[in-house]
Amino acid sequence: MLDFLTDGLRAALRNTNLNSVYELRVRAGKPVVMNYGGNYTYLGSAGATDRQGAALVASSADVEEIVYRASNYSVYSVTEQMRQGFITGAHGERIGLGGMYVYEDGRVFAVKEVTSLNIRVPHEVAGCGEQVWRTCFQNGLTSVLLLSPPGRGKTTILRDLARLLCSGKPLNVLVSDERNEITAASMDFSLDTGAFTDVIRFARKSDALTAAVRAMRPDVIVTDELVSAEEIAAVAACVRGGVEVLASAHLRSIDALRISPVFSVCVREKLFGYYVVLSEEGVGCMEGIYDADLQPLDAVAGC
Repeated sequence: MLDFLTDGLRAALRNTNLNSVYELRVRAGKPVVMNYGGNYTYLGSAGATDRQGAALVASSADVEEIVYRASNYSVYSVTEQMRQGFITGAHGERIGLGGMYVYEDGRVFAVKEVTSLNIRVPHEVAGCGEQVWRTCFQNGLTSVLLLSPPGRGKTTILRDLARLLCSGKPLNVLVSDERNEITAASMDFSLDTGAFTDVIRFARKSDALTAAVRAMRPDVIVTDELVSAEEIAAVAACVRGGVEVLASAHLRSIDALRISPVFSVCVREKLFGYYVVLSEEGVGCMEGIYDADLQPLDAVAGC
């Protein structure tokens, strides 16, 4: 985990509880900041510190070294990922890139002069999806969409739901893992989910879902962070064809879902049997669960 960091950052993190490190913000010429146990603080050589003066300060060379290490010293090999604004580490760490975006023919051609990194550290939280599991799947398999702003554990819950899906009645579960975060090697995902899981990595969701339905015959597809109308259309095609989908989206609330032009088809066609709005109280905590008609279920909130 985090093998791509500079030696200084790795040494500092040895003085922290890595299970509580959710994010690292590495900015050229600025103090290193981390989300530690849900709160932002500085990272110093002795670990977490509230004093900015005690924080490690990243250099441009540090940022460049992390990018090269994360790409296994071949930035060319991660060009497509970088065009989307991120690199994925070997253990599922998502590294967001800030810098100069270069366009060609109306699309991102490259990201150059990277000056800041947002490193999101994946965690395994066994059991965090159990309330969603008990509520949404008590009457059988259905499609579920998790909603929240970034950083509230959508991917972690999806990973746990995939595990729970494979722990009961045998089902063909296909994971569309565009950024290699759900099935990160450090999570021993293949061991947890047994013999009934297939994985498509680093493919665009629309391509992966189309190929999956045509060739892999899944009962359910698990995928992360739906964004575009094209992706929603691919999900719709799956559901119409009898394949359920577990997915997530960056939406703050049910009201945001209602007014979103991209997600309107979900509501209109009742693509999802349930919508789960996550809470900021912690991974696995919910503000509420709503049915296909966007009506709240009674007494479903908390952790």
